[in-house]
Amino acid sequence: MIKSDYMKKLLFIIVIAAALFYLLSGRPTAVENKEPQTTNSFRPDASNATFTFDDEAVTLSNGRNTGTSEETEILEKTAYGDLNADGKEDAIMFLARSGGGSGVFIYAAAYVSGPINYKGSNAVFLGDRIAPQNVSIKNGVATVSYLDRAPDEPLAAEPTFIVSKELIYKNGTLEEK
Repeated sequence: MIKSDYMKKLLFIIVIAAALFYLLSGRPTAVENKEPQTTNSFRPDASNATFTFDDEAVTLSNGRNTGTSEETEILEKTAYGDLNADGKEDAIMFLARSGGGSGVFIYAAAYVSGPINYKGSNAVFLGDRIAPQNVSIKNGVATVSYLDRAPDEPLAAEPTFIVSKELIYKNGTLEEK
């Protein structure tokens, strides 16, 4: 009989300990009501896209093209947002082109979603030897800002004059607003 009382007490302690562990283990006691996430974590990657400079198509490989007389590369600053009002993320970025001379020509270009795939846009010329600062997309408008020289300064002068341009993607073309 002593063993039976001992076993009952031991079983009672084990049940209480298990119940306490269950209650204190951080398990939610009510169903959590979470809002569905509306942020899109997908970011289009333009590192292997084809962009058009004037009438010349240039295809990048890992963000660069060195196969022609001019080298083309994507610069670090890229912004994401919807440029063509289809509800998908697009990208706007700075591209640099340089050849055998001293010029480094900076362009803005978009990587835009289509019905099936993304495609690179035409490149919009911004300037020679300028200093890209920022790029953003808001309400379908891309804004690029960079440092340039004042109109009366030579190309050898350091760019210190801030310039901002708004670009839109319209009828398959990136253009100034």
